[in-house]
Amino acid sequence: MTTTTLPNPSPARADRARPSLRRYAIFAAGLCAAGWAASKEPHPKATDRRAALAEILQARGLTVDPSAVVFLDLPKSGLAAAVSHAKALVVASSGSEPSELYLVETRVAPNGVLLDVLDEYNLSDTTGAQETVPVVSGDRAAFISKSLVPNSPDTVVVLDFRGQSPTGWPLVERTQNAVTNLQETGQLRGIDKQKLSITGEAKGETHIAFDGGSLDIESDGRKARYTFANASITQAEPWLTLESAELARPGNITTWSVDRVRAVIGDDRMQAIKQVAFTAKDFIDRNKESLTNDTGAAGIAEDLGESDLDAPKHVIPVDPEVGWPPPPLTPMVTPVLPGEGEWNAKDDVAFFRQQPNLPPTFITTFIRSDPTRKATRVYIALWDPRQVELHMMAGTVEPKSATGKAGPGLIPRTPDVMKRVVAASNAGFQALHGEYGMMADGVVYLPPKPYAATVAELRDGSTAFGTWPDSAEVPDTVLSYRQNMTVMVQDEKFNPFNRTWWGGTVPGAEDKTHTVRSGICLTKEGFVGYFYGADLSPDALAQSMIQARCSYGIALDMNAGHSGLEFYKVAPDAELPKLDRPLQRDWEAEGSVPEMEGWSFRARRLIRGMGLMNFPRYIKREARDYFYLTLRHVLPGENLVVEGAKEGDGVWKVKGLPQHGFPYALASTELHLDKASPTAFKVLEIDPRTIAVAGAKDPEDKTVLVVGGPEEKSKSSLWFASRSFSIGADEPTKGAARLAGGEPDAATGAAIVGVDDESGMLLYIEAPAPKTDLKTARDLLVKLGYSQVLVLDKPLVLALGGSATLGGEAVHPPTGKTAVRLMRADAPSGKRFFEDTPVVSKDIWYPLQQQRVRYFKKHE
Repeated sequence: MTTTTLPNPSPARADRARPSLRRYAIFAAGLCAAGWAASKEPHPKATDRRAALAEILQARGLTVDPSAVVFLDLPKSGLAAAVSHAKALVVASSGSEPSELYLVETRVAPNGVLLDVLDEYNLSDTTGAQETVPVVSGDRAAFISKSLVPNSPDTVVVLDFRGQSPTGWPLVERTQNAVTNLQETGQLRGIDKQKLSITGEAKGETHIAFDGGSLDIESDGRKARYTFANASITQAEPWLTLESAELARPGNITTWSVDRVRAVIGDDRMQAIKQVAFTAKDFIDRNKESLTNDTGAAGIAEDLGESDLDAPKHVIPVDPEVGWPPPPLTPMVTPVLPGEGEWNAKDDVAFFRQQPNLPPTFITTFIRSDPTRKATRVYIALWDPRQVELHMMAGTVEPKSATGKAGPGLIPRTPDVMKRVVAASNAGFQALHGEYGMMADGVVYLPPKPYAATVAELRDGSTAFGTWPDSAEVPDTVLSYRQNMTVMVQDEKFNPFNRTWWGGTVPGAEDKTHTVRSGICLTKEGFVGYFYGADLSPDALAQSMIQARCSYGIALDMNAGHSGLEFYKVAPDAELPKLDRPLQRDWEAEGSVPEMEGWSFRARRLIRGMGLMNFPRYIKREARDYFYLTLRHVLPGENLVVEGAKEGDGVWKVKGLPQHGFPYALASTELHLDKASPTAFKVLEIDPRTIAVAGAKDPEDKTVLVVGGPEEKSKSSLWFASRSFSIGADEPTKGAARLAGGEPDAATGAAIVGVDDESGMLLYIEAPAPKTDLKTARDLLVKLGYSQVLVLDKPLVLALGGSATLGGEAVHPPTGKTAVRLMRADAPSGKRFFEDTPVVSKDIWYPLQQQRVRYFKKHE
């Protein structure tokens, strides 16, 4: 293994030139050198151009060791020296900050003397990693971004100076990308980056070296090779992960232009400009509304895709056991508009995926929350977190990671995820607007900020809301989190931390600007809502949350193009239901799922007037972070369908069973699987996430099921532990409850049980008599995805609620040392966390949140 570096100039190169050309080149070089000498004196240490460059950068506030300077371009001879620059890669740090990797443009004389230092570009831009001195081979360079952040891996970064090559992009987007590249790297074609993440926290040194067309990587005794030609990794074990290098498309012209100008004038100046523009727009809109007496009715109807505003057309009855939908909202602006505050069910099967045999997954409404601006409205999409799970996805660019690790920006392309995707929305601000924390799937991109409003995905699947304490420690129970500013609404009260800046002004100024704003909240009923308005002040957004009975509300991203929610229905091509009308392409879309062959999607925006850039946005790879929603596995699920079934067969029953809450713990039905017998098979399905093994002191009134348990030994057993069922010969974990014993391959028996591969549900099918042929029952289980199967010689001794058989007859619960009582447990839901975090004064939380993220290595 060898490290390839730039070669020294070849003396034979000049000898191969024609004499006349050689003399001309020498003459021209002399003229150029004379001109330079008149205008620019060489640096005193210019004969050692690395030391000279380090000294100049030191004067600019960057600490550089000359040994950490690697020149990319060879000094040119003759005329070329007068028109070319030499580039260098420099590892430097500012003050106590961790090191960064800079690309520095210089002028170097033909003899190697440093004449001038032009621009420098931060290529790594990390606050939580130390960059190593790069190795160089031809047009490529590679370095290691050594993470200083717990739960964040080291990253190997490969730079390709031949630039980027976005394919299939229109001219406008290619131009946008080129201008962005010029700002960020000094060259229109940019620099292509490939990142390779090292699994886990490296305990020793990581080494990299080029070897021809490959990069060799060694860490903690593990070796791997990354081959450029086919972008593949050769490794003995999977410890190195290749991150996607696909470029995310730029935003629309307006949002992109704002970011480009911000990069030139700075964020504070840009915020000040936006504040003036928003204030002027608000003055015009307010006076226009007062002159026209606009109530917003026409605009709301247009946003909802209706010809006239009317009462909701898709109203569902309240299920008292589920509590869904919640009561309507109480309007505060008069006169009240038709449908204002009333819930409208999203039940169009062409666009919305539903939980089988349950009410529609999403309900929506609108509410006006600003009495001084009667046309200003907020649209709300509400879901039940007991049925819908919220996930975080880091974008390929945002949030700009503290360690340089980029997010995938792509909803996982696996069938079990994609067929349950139902919606996605924007999340928080860009990193430059506060560096508010984010962790996704256990990987920290930005650490948590104290007193920041936080929404989290817990490891049990729950969606949690709360104010982060003054601590950088991430609890083990948290899988993902996203933060943004301080809490906007807590316990139906606005702004307990007395913040004045909500993103529409320079930090610290009073924010009264009206613009596109979005938010998310947990209601006091335990539901989660997304809020969106096109012309909102912070007070108006907060007031809509209060009207929606929010227990904890967070302001998310803002401004047109950045904010919005999209509903999705995704399925294999043949399974996506046909649309019986043309698409309304201003807010609807359909097509093939990118990077998932054979799958299609259909999408719709929350409202027609939502100016979300790159629609449909989140079904593709996205540059900015976002939330995406998937259906949970809950009972009862789809009805069972079998050939020759009788009326009522396979229809799930959930009412009247000992559920003790929602989601349902049990579902039962009957099936006529044996054509020779008029007696039906009894079927019971159990959700393991809703139950737990009861202790001696647990209340009996929460009993879901009592199982007699097997006395005899058997080849295999049914086990329950840690909220999951499994089938196997051995105890899966210490203390697991053994519920049944049997034979996996038996052809006949009294009952058969299976564990669903995807959902983890337990399906128990009890035959009408012992020694029944169970082939049809087994085939049904396999068809439904139950690969773990166990045949029982005797039916399970069951007591539903501790007092009834599966057939509904009264029974005494099983007793004895093998009997297992399963009681109701809390299932994943929406909840508050960090409730002990105090509300502190602004002089405490504001300085902490204004600090730039810094990390220091932990003591070993």
